[in-house]
Amino acid sequence: MDLPVEDGDATFEEYADVVLASYPADVEDAVLVGHSLGAMVLPLVAASRPVSMLVTLCGLIPNVNGRPWDDAPPMGRPEAYQTVAFGDGSSVFRTFESARITFYADCDPQDAAWAFERLRPQNSRSLWDRPYPLTQLPNTPRAAIAAVDDAAITIEFSRAVTKPRFGVDLTEIPGAHSPFLARPGELARLLDELTVASN
Repeated sequence: MDLPVEDGDATFEEYADVVLASYPADVEDAVLVGHSLGAMVLPLVAASRPVSMLVTLCGLIPNVNGRPWDDAPPMGRPEAYQTVAFGDGSSVFRTFESARITFYADCDPQDAAWAFERLRPQNSRSLWDRPYPLTQLPNTPRAAIAAVDDAAITIEFSRAVTKPRFGVDLTEIPGAHSPFLARPGELARLLDELTVASN
């Protein structure tokens, strides 16, 4: 599913509705993986439908007591997120190189270029002007994966917030922000291992 990242009026509840609309009604044992901003959506989905496990991947772990960056180390490295902002609140990367540094630092150059061509403008205007929709996270098995060289969601941020907010130990992997593109086989094996371990 494609989250409505271009819609500056969309809320996290509406992001979750998009996921729920794609969620087959007869599935009750799904493992949901939320990458980056998608990690904010996982608990909202689990609050509405049976889910066997939530996995954040290089994720922005929700803070039910405030914004994700409150009382935490910087989320992004200084060289990341070199973007151009527009009057409507949307933003795009200035150049391919700025996107590569932020999202695709360890990806094959051709894969990085392929991914960059598919990026859409991001408009988060309505996401941060209200409290997080949940005051506590659903009691669903969880796991969190973070990449040690991630420029978009730093390992320092993930180490600081994962246990207090998500209640699990962080699983650290090599690489940068897009392991599904840089190391898909290794990531798939890890997800299998985490799923088996939770049962």
